[in-house]
Amino acid sequence: MQLAILHSRHRKRLMTNHRRNRGLATERLVADYLREWWHYATVGRGADPSGDIVNLPFDVEVKGVAKFQPLAWLRQSKARTTKSGKLGVVVLRCNGQGTLVSDYAALLPLHALVELLLRAGYDKIPLELNPIRCNKCGGWIIEKMECKTCEKEAPNANV
Repeated sequence: MQLAILHSRHRKRLMTNHRRNRGLATERLVADYLREWWHYATVGRGADPSGDIVNLPFDVEVKGVAKFQPLAWLRQSKARTTKSGKLGVVVLRCNGQGTLVSDYAALLPLHALVELLLRAGYDKIPLELNPIRCNKCGGWIIEKMECKTCEKEAPNANV
């Protein structure tokens, strides 16, 4: 009986160490990836108030996770970025993902994504695309294209 309890504790400790090591390895992988654009990106040490990856103009929280808890991670990021004023991004390495960092997910609040898209010019509709109102539902469509809203409705719907 005692042997089983010791074995169980040892196994939990090994699993905890494995998760921790995977998390640290993920931070190093993300820092290496970001260094292509931000040459001084490096892993922060301990409870660094600047994020898991430091020397960046934005705040990065890295998660190598088994459990999916996006609200907790976004709150953790927000707690730091409220003080720093930086854009907060949570980089997520899910179970089953290898070391190809470009495939990792990135979470950020919708308002931050919209701001980034606006700054990148995604609010500019090229002149050759003529936005008009759909004559069935009133939604916006590009002239000469099918309305995606009406397309999704049931064929027998009264529009």
